[in-house]
Amino acid sequence: MFQSICITCGTRYPAAATHPTGCPICEDDRQYINPNGQQWTTLEALQADHHNVFSPVELGVTAISSEPKFAIGQRAHLIETPAGNVLWDCISLLDDATVAEITARGGLAGIAISHPHFYTTMSAWAQAFDVPVWLHRSNEPWVFEPSPSVHYWDGDTLEL
Repeated sequence: MFQSICITCGTRYPAAATHPTGCPICEDDRQYINPNGQQWTTLEALQADHHNVFSPVELGVTAISSEPKFAIGQRAHLIETPAGNVLWDCISLLDDATVAEITARGGLAGIAISHPHFYTTMSAWAQAFDVPVWLHRSNEPWVFEPSPSVHYWDGDTLEL
């Protein structure tokens, strides 16, 4: 059993003995199928040949991206506040060095994600930091790796 990650969009799927037949996010008209066809990897394979880079954006905001570039090149943003840190969006790669860096900066109080291209390995991030993931209920059909860490909200805004 392994958890497949789509190499085109970075979304991770539940553990299975085989890869999914397709990625609904990539099959959506707003995305695309890899020109070489649907391809998969795992978090363990990503950890073997990728690393994350922390780049300051402004005071209290740090971009986190993977090198070499993976999927559509998503970036997460660590928002550091006196009330607790929030990870805005997720990227597929999570490794011990990333956990250590975020922990050294005060850890996380929660994760907020803007849309399905950032769901990636959100359940692994939530588990690593023992925090909730906040998603708008309208995006629930796009969650392919359900987790008790995911909390759905309704309405126009949510104050964390």
